[in-house]
Amino acid sequence: MKRVIQACAIACAIVLASVPGRAVAQPAGGGPITITIAGPGSQLSAIAVSGLKDLGGDDDHRVGSTFVGTLRRDLELSGYFRIIDPHAYIEDPQSSGFELGQFNFADWRSINADFVVKGSVSAGGAGVKLTAFLYDVAQQRRMMGKNYNGDAGDVARMARRFADAILEAATGQRGPFDSRLALVSTRGGRFKEIYTQSIDGQDLFKLTGNPTINLFPSFDRTANHLLYLSYKSMAPALYLVDLKAQSEVKITSPRGRVIGGTISPDGERIVAAIERDGATNLYLITREGEEIRPLTDTNGINVSPAISLDGATLAFTSDRSGSPQIYVMSVAGGAPKRLTYSGDYNTTPAFSPKGDKLAYQSRNNGRFDIWTIPAGGGEPVQVTDGNGSNEYPSWSPDGRYLAFSSTRGYNSRIYIVMVGNRKIISALTEGNGNDSCPAWSGWLGE
Repeated sequence: MKRVIQACAIACAIVLASVPGRAVAQPAGGGPITITIAGPGSQLSAIAVSGLKDLGGDDDHRVGSTFVGTLRRDLELSGYFRIIDPHAYIEDPQSSGFELGQFNFADWRSINADFVVKGSVSAGGAGVKLTAFLYDVAQQRRMMGKNYNGDAGDVARMARRFADAILEAATGQRGPFDSRLALVSTRGGRFKEIYTQSIDGQDLFKLTGNPTINLFPSFDRTANHLLYLSYKSMAPALYLVDLKAQSEVKITSPRGRVIGGTISPDGERIVAAIERDGATNLYLITREGEEIRPLTDTNGINVSPAISLDGATLAFTSDRSGSPQIYVMSVAGGAPKRLTYSGDYNTTPAFSPKGDKLAYQSRNNGRFDIWTIPAGGGEPVQVTDGNGSNEYPSWSPDGRYLAFSSTRGYNSRIYIVMVGNRKIISALTEGNGNDSCPAWSGWLGE
C-alpha cells in the first residue's frame, strides 16, 4: 500500500504544486436587447422576480417559492443582474395579472426595475404547469416566455432553464445553469468524497461513501457518466459511474497503476494516466479499460489529461522540459506541442467549450492562480486576483465562466469567475470541510 501511495504522489505533486416535461417558447414582443458588462464594478441591470400567481393547487406557494428562489439565485450568480429586494415590490402577485396588459409597468418602474419576471403556476394530480415571462420595463414589452410541465421535483430545474433563457434573451447567449457540478469534499469528515450538485448549490448528492481518498471527477458531455479516481480497493483505480443506472465499472490496466484520467465528451473513451517504474504516461482506452493506443512515451511524468469538446485534441501536464508545463497534441497521436513558457509550475488544463482556449493553474510565490491561454499558443492571461491559492479550473458549458477551488476564505471553496472581466462572483459551496476539484458538466439532456 505504501508503494501505491508513493506512485500516485508523483502525479499528485504536479496536480497539487433532465426535466421530463417540455418548454415552449412564446413570441417576443420586440427585438433583442444587449447587456454589456465592461469590467469589474460595472453597472448591473436591476431585475425583479415576482412571485408566481397561483392558478390552483399551490395554496401554500411552496412550488412558486421554489421556482422564484432558484431563479433569483441563478440570476445573481450570472453576474449580469442585481436582484431587487422583494420587500420593495408594490403589487401583490396573487391579485395582479402576469400577462401583458394585466399589470401596471409603473409599479415596477417606480422601484427602478429594468426587467421583471412574472408568471403563474398550477399544481395537482396531473403535475405542475408553470408559465414565466420576462418583461422589459422601460419599453413595456414582453421579451420572452416559457411554459413548463413536470412534477413538483422538477420545479427547481424549470427555474434553471428559465434563467438560461433569460440570459439568452438579454445577451444572445444561453446561460449555463441547466448543468451539474461535481467536486471533491471533506464536508462529511476527514475523507475526500465525490459530490454532485446544481450550480446554485441545490440537489447536493454524495456519490461516494468510502473511508479513503476519491479524486479528479470528470463528466461526459451529457452528464450521464462520471469518471473518478479512488483508493477504495486499496490500490488506485478509475471508476466509471453510469449516473442514470446508478452502476459503476472499475478500470485498471496491466500497464501499471492507474493514477488519474478523464472521460471523452462523447463518453466512449478514456485517457488514463498510468504509472510504472517511476514514469507516468497517458493511454487512450475504452470504457471497459481495453487499450486503444499509447499517447505519450517518456521517462518522466505526464498527467492531468483534458480532451476538447470535439474529442480531437488532448491537453496535459508534462515535466519533459524540466518543470511541469502544459502541452497539447492530437488524440489520434503525434508530437505534443508545448503551450506554456511563463511560470515554473503549470498544470490542470481545461478546454473551453469552443476549444479555442485552455484554462490552467500556474504557481507564483508559492501559490496558484488561474490563467487562460489560446489553444494554439500565445500570451497567457491571469484570471484570478492573487487572493488565496486558486486551482482546478473548469469551464461552464457556455464558456463565460470558470469554476475553481480557492483558499481565499478560511477553508477551500468552489468559486465562479466571469472570464471576460475576471470578476469573482460568488462561492458555489459552503459548510464544513474543504471543497476542491470542480468539474462543470455540459447542459443536461444534450
